[in-house]
Amino acid sequence: MSTKINDIKKIDKNMADSVLEQNETKWIDALSDNFTVHGLYWCKENKNYHRLPDTLETRDNLKALASHPSGAYVSFLTDSKSISVRVKNSSASYMAHMSACGQCGLDLYVKVKDEYIFLSTTKVNRAEFEITMVKNLDDGIKEFRLYLPIYVSLLSLEIGFDYNAKIVNPNDLRRDAIIWYGTSISQGGCATRGAMSSSAILERLLKKYEVYNFGFSGNAHLDIEVAYTLSKIKNVKYIIIESESNNTYARTKEKLYDFLKVLKDANPDAIMYVLSHYPNPYELVNSDFHKAQLKQKALHKRIVKKLNDEKVIYIDGEKIIKDDKYEVTVDGIHQTDLGFMMVSKYFYKIIRKNEQ
Repeated sequence: MSTKINDIKKIDKNMADSVLEQNETKWIDALSDNFTVHGLYWCKENKNYHRLPDTLETRDNLKALASHPSGAYVSFLTDSKSISVRVKNSSASYMAHMSACGQCGLDLYVKVKDEYIFLSTTKVNRAEFEITMVKNLDDGIKEFRLYLPIYVSLLSLEIGFDYNAKIVNPNDLRRDAIIWYGTSISQGGCATRGAMSSSAILERLLKKYEVYNFGFSGNAHLDIEVAYTLSKIKNVKYIIIESESNNTYARTKEKLYDFLKVLKDANPDAIMYVLSHYPNPYELVNSDFHKAQLKQKALHKRIVKKLNDEKVIYIDGEKIIKDDKYEVTVDGIHQTDLGFMMVSKYFYKIIRKNEQ
């Protein structure tokens, strides 16, 4: 006789939702002076977790997406044996093809020697929650990172510690920066966890740059006001542009050159990489789609050439993802963690080569 399984969480405790387990908790707002917020250039000005300045006049869709703190994290040191979070998001998870941990969750990393190691994620699917992320840690001060959600607005965040624990702000913002502008793929769709977007992985690999994620899902429309806004970021060493799949041929032809030029004029010594699309299996079964993709690639090459700058470099996205190239997405477009890892390692290698 077969047994019907209604809820796997009842028979496997490792599948159960996270809960709050601390008895006496000291809650501290993550925007306080106890912590450093990374990846949000206008955080202090805005006093929130938005990726663009709140004063920017732009499209409503962009403003909404800018409130998603993709790629950002909070750093701190503590001797607390347990760490909890009290979170208020704009919503719970709402997309069928992306995990709740990636959409509305937070990831906790700990520094071991010179590496940041994944420790815990928020296994819940609610807009608001209080949970304990780790407990029973060894004695001593440790350095942590708490990565923020990819696809919801983070309305408030408090971090909870043992009542008598020390909390130290590492004040570890890096001087030099990388700007990563693009589509939903750049924003982080469909990473399983908040720390698994390409920009977040690249930052951990390089260890020396603030990496600012400006991926805007379905809305990398090369808005010139966004280019001027991003041009205000100081000490930019690299710029990555991945906008093709959000733009028609006509809009690319109209806007891409000016968008790139604004950023390059503001950062003449920065190296800029302009990507064409990643592999898409639909090209194999629809010849019109394949021709359109080739046409877009050719246009990107011409625009890069028109800039006449050896530090503006065209990259064919299909050359980044070569192995298992049709197995690295959830839906033919949005990458899994494997795809994000391939992209970040590609840029890690070429950036390291530049700096040798």
